[in-house]
Amino acid sequence: MICIKKTGKILGMAGVGFMALKGFQAHKEHRSLSSLMIEETLDTLNLFPTIHSQEDLEQYVSHGCKPFELPEIAKLRYHFKYLKGFDDTLEYVPKEQTNKVIFYIHGGAYWFEPITLHYDMLHKLSKKSLARVVMPIYPKAPLHNAHEATAMVLSRYLHLINDEFVDPANIILMGDSAGAGMALSLLEVMRDREYPLPGRAVLLSPWLDVSTSNPEMEGIQSSDPLLSIKDLQFQGKVYADTLDTKDPLVSPIYGDLTNLPPIDVFTGTHDILYADAEKLGKMAEDKDIDLKIHTYENMNHVFMVYPIPEARGVVKEIAGLIS
Repeated sequence: MICIKKTGKILGMAGVGFMALKGFQAHKEHRSLSSLMIEETLDTLNLFPTIHSQEDLEQYVSHGCKPFELPEIAKLRYHFKYLKGFDDTLEYVPKEQTNKVIFYIHGGAYWFEPITLHYDMLHKLSKKSLARVVMPIYPKAPLHNAHEATAMVLSRYLHLINDEFVDPANIILMGDSAGAGMALSLLEVMRDREYPLPGRAVLLSPWLDVSTSNPEMEGIQSSDPLLSIKDLQFQGKVYADTLDTKDPLVSPIYGDLTNLPPIDVFTGTHDILYADAEKLGKMAEDKDIDLKIHTYENMNHVFMVYPIPEARGVVKEIAGLIS
């Protein structure tokens, strides 16, 4: 019994020492301890399956590619429901609301459905900004391609304007990762077609180039526990289908950035996609475009959805931008 007590005490002291060491590391890196601990476990969480070959694709289609169903947690805890008249678009309406609408395009490499963290972040943002959330669950690769996905999302956006009579100036076009890339692509498309543009856009860790060819990504890869250049290159090519992977419809960084509404980009330096966000910022600066890059040191891909202080700060900042 004495031996067991001593062992437990030693293990407890070791745990305290470990956390103290991690706390010192987090302080040195100017970040929260929780963000550091999440970063060190992201590669073990397997949030999305690894797909970087034809064999992976075939296995995913056989076993993991299922029709979307609104998760129980999204319904019961976060109070999302289907938008009236649609079985492929969700909405959340806060008890108190303004006339603002967050039209949100979720990420997931254009292959995967939204995860619980998406619902959690959007629920918090909606309550802080008093804005309604509308989120299309667009058709995914590998069964569908960029033309199909963007056409569906655009039709839901136009539904808000033409059928619900939402003032486009009150719409905030927003997305994360692949969804943020699609948001910028759609802005370029809508401008070219002379469709009504939203009041502003907010892009979280955007995937701006599905060719994933920026050489600066290689230097960040070792710091990114979530994304793989190899995976994204394969997934992006499948999503692009007959399009060149540098076509602006799938890689908006190659498109025309002029005459768009104000755009805010939130990104972290431990994200391989940070390289293109930084590139986009320089392009916008050179052309005097209303686009602002918000950079967070040592933060991971789409860190804004994690339960960490840095994410809470971003949600608060976005709520201030759109309220």
